[in-house]
Amino acid sequence: MRRIYVALIALILGGLVAKGVRAGEFKLMDESTIYGDVADLDESGVVFKLRTGGFSQRVSWSKFSQTALKTLAENPKAKEFAEPFIEIPPEARPRPKPKPVVLKEVPRVELPAGRTTFFSSFGAPMGLLILGVLYAANLLAGFEIARYRNRPVAVVCGLSALVPLVGPLIFLASPTLVDQPAEESVEPPVRDEAAAATGGPASKTSRSLGSVGVPPPPTGTGLRVAAVEKGGAGGHVEAKVYKRGDYTMNRRFIETQFSGFFRIVPSDAEKDLVLVIRTPKQEYIAKRISRISSNEMFVAPIQVGAKEINVSFGEIAEIQVRHRDDTGRG
Repeated sequence: MRRIYVALIALILGGLVAKGVRAGEFKLMDESTIYGDVADLDESGVVFKLRTGGFSQRVSWSKFSQTALKTLAENPKAKEFAEPFIEIPPEARPRPKPKPVVLKEVPRVELPAGRTTFFSSFGAPMGLLILGVLYAANLLAGFEIARYRNRPVAVVCGLSALVPLVGPLIFLASPTLVDQPAEESVEPPVRDEAAAATGGPASKTSRSLGSVGVPPPPTGTGLRVAAVEKGGAGGHVEAKVYKRGDYTMNRRFIETQFSGFFRIVPSDAEKDLVLVIRTPKQEYIAKRISRISSNEMFVAPIQVGAKEINVSFGEIAEIQVRHRDDTGRG
């Protein structure tokens, strides 16, 4: 009995809802039209009792046209479901009030009093710091340019300190200064035997370090060889000394002054000469420079079968060029 009562109450309520919505025509979005009365409705859609008989399938709210939605919204039961799908015209929409613009004060940097120029900025602590860094960079540039151009460091740095920026540029534009060995004294020319016997003029053949008839070695090797007197027992080469402080010991200096010692087969000027390389710890006697890099050089010792020795430029205190028979002296 209880089930029967529940079914009757449901039919009565459905009838009341359907009665509240008038029968009529309901157009859909696909241009079709439903003729009938509302039989049931919920949030999923509406079921119509068709005039031709029977019931339609449940039609979703989104498929109704705006006119049909407005018609259905006239019923209080369907209003809550139909209103979310009814479009509101732009002029009827409520417009939010614009928020008032509030201008806030921002922190501003205080400008110095009086007239300001570019040079007045160096009076500030930060300007003085920048000026000091630029001046130190100017001196460092002068020092590096002096080493690169083989110029006196004190002269270049002093001029850079007096004339910033211009001083380093002057020495950078100038050619590199190449170290030249000191010229040996040349004895006055003497008459040869034939001229002395005949009383003729003196021969123009000169002596280099008391030697006649032996020309000096080619320019670039940095070596001056003492020659042998004609008919004499033979002399030795005067030792040439290159000390750190007087010369800059680097790759350029070694390649310029000792180019003859890079040859596998030495020339006549260097075949009887050896290099005596002195460091604070040891002394090396070499006959040839086998290879060289930016920081060190490798020399072949005078001993037969000995391995090559690498010598760093920073360790070299002195380099001597001697005759091989004089290496045990001094």
